[in-house]
Amino acid sequence: MSNRIKSFGLAAFYLAVIFLVGCIPEDSLQWSEDGSTGLLRKGGELYLVDGESGELTKIATDIMPWPDISDDGKLVAYCRGVKCSNISESLKMLPAGQVKMIKFYAEQTKKNILDAGGLTDGRFPFPEEGLLLPNDYRNWSIQYLCENADDKLLEVLGKEEIEKGKEEEFGYFRIIVGSAVEPNKVQVVANSVFGVMGVKLSPNKKFLAYLMHTQEGEVSNSFEEVGLYVASLEGDVNMALVNHPVTLGFDWRPDSKAVAYIKARSKNLRRDDFVVSTLEESIVADANGNLLVKSIESGEKGAAGMHRCPGENSEFAGLIFNPWLKVVYGSGGRLFFSGTHLSVPTSTKDEPRWSVFCYDTVTATVTDVLGGRVSNYSGEVIGTSQFDLSPDGKKVLLPMPKNRFSIYRFSDSSTLFPLNESEEFGEDIPSFLAGWKGNDEISALVSENSRFLKKEDEQEDYRKEIVIFGADGQFRRVLSESWPDLLDK
Repeated sequence: MSNRIKSFGLAAFYLAVIFLVGCIPEDSLQWSEDGSTGLLRKGGELYLVDGESGELTKIATDIMPWPDISDDGKLVAYCRGVKCSNISESLKMLPAGQVKMIKFYAEQTKKNILDAGGLTDGRFPFPEEGLLLPNDYRNWSIQYLCENADDKLLEVLGKEEIEKGKEEEFGYFRIIVGSAVEPNKVQVVANSVFGVMGVKLSPNKKFLAYLMHTQEGEVSNSFEEVGLYVASLEGDVNMALVNHPVTLGFDWRPDSKAVAYIKARSKNLRRDDFVVSTLEESIVADANGNLLVKSIESGEKGAAGMHRCPGENSEFAGLIFNPWLKVVYGSGGRLFFSGTHLSVPTSTKDEPRWSVFCYDTVTATVTDVLGGRVSNYSGEVIGTSQFDLSPDGKKVLLPMPKNRFSIYRFSDSSTLFPLNESEEFGEDIPSFLAGWKGNDEISALVSENSRFLKKEDEQEDYRKEIVIFGADGQFRRVLSESWPDLLDK
C-alpha cells in the first residue's frame, strides 16, 4: 500500500460515526449522448424512449437496476432475472465454475445432513461460508441435491422432505446486449447464479462492464459486496474479474482500454466500522483493443468466473469508502468522483463535507470542484454520490432531497434550481434521478403538484410526469404525456 493511502487511513477513525448507508433509486432514465434516444427502467420493465415525441417501446421485463444505452443510441445493455424449473437444464446455462460450486456445496450439505441425521430446525444445513450462502443462491445446491438424492439421503430425509426441497425457487441472471433499432435482435452475453446490475457498454461497444454480487457469507448489513467484471462482446470471455469489492459507480475510459472505480481496502465490509478506499484505474485491453484476461483455477469449490484481468492497475487517490460513490471520466485526462472532505487533525465536533472531486491524471492532483454551499444543498452523500456529468464535461447535476436537483456550471461556479421547495415530494432520498439529455437538456421527474403541469381544467386529475428542462434551468416541455400511468407505481 502506498504511503499516501497509509497516511490517509489515519483519518478514518474520525469518520466512523458518519459512515452513511442509504440507497440509490433503482429506476432510471438514461440518454444517448445527443439525447435522441432514451432507456427507461421502471418497476422492472424496460422501455426505449423517443427523445422528441416521448413515444415508449417496451422491450423487456424483470430487469435488474441500472441498464445502459450506448453513446450513439444504437445498443442497449441490461440484465434480467430468469426463473428456473428444471435443475438439469438450468445448469447447462451457467459457467463451468459456478456449476462446480453448486455441486460442491450440494455434497457438503448432504454430508451435514447425514452427520446430523436429518435437517437442522427444519432447514437444509447449508455450509456457513462461501459465495452461495447469501440470498437464495443456496437453493441451486438444494435443488441439485434433492434431484440427485441417493438411497442414503432418502433414508434419512424421506420422500416428503426431498420433494419439499425441489419446491425451493431458484433462478439466474442473464446479461443481454441488444439493438435499439431492432429490439428483438439480442445477444446473450453471460448467465450467472449471482445477481448482476449496473451494466455499462464501453465507448467502442466491444466490451461490457458490470457489477456482480460476490460476497463470502451471509449479508449482515445493508450493502451487499459487489465485484467489477468485464466481458468481450466479440469473444468467448464473458466474466473476467477486474477487482472486488468496489462501489456501485464506475466508468470506462474514453479509449475503452481501462475502467475506473473505487475499491474498498478491506476484506470484510460487514465487520469494519469504517473502510479506507482508493480511486483506481485498471487496464483491461491491450494496444490492439483486445481484452486482457488470464484463466484462473477454480479448485474443488468452483468460482464465480473463470478469468481475471491482469492488466496494470493505478491508484490515484485515497478516500473513505461508501458503497454509493461514483466515478466518471471527464475530458483531458480528468476523473470526477464523489467522496468526503475532512481536515486532519479534526475534533469530534467537526463534520465532514461530501462533495465532487476531480483527479487530474496529468498533474496528479485532486481538486474539490464544488463550493461548500453547493455541497450542502445536495443532501450530503446521496446527492454528491449520484452526480451526473454532462457529456461535454462543463456542467453537473446534483440530486437534492425530495426529488429536487441543482445544475452547477464549472465555468462561472453558478448554481441553478429548476424546482421550488413547494414542488418537493417523496423522501429525502430521491426516487428518480434527473439526467442529462445531451448537453443542453435535462429530464426530470416532477410531482403532480408541479407548476409546470397546471392546466386550464383545475378539476382534471394530475400525475407525476417526466419533463424536459434546458441547461439554463428553464422548463421546455412535458415528455411523458402519452405514457401509461407507470410513473406513479
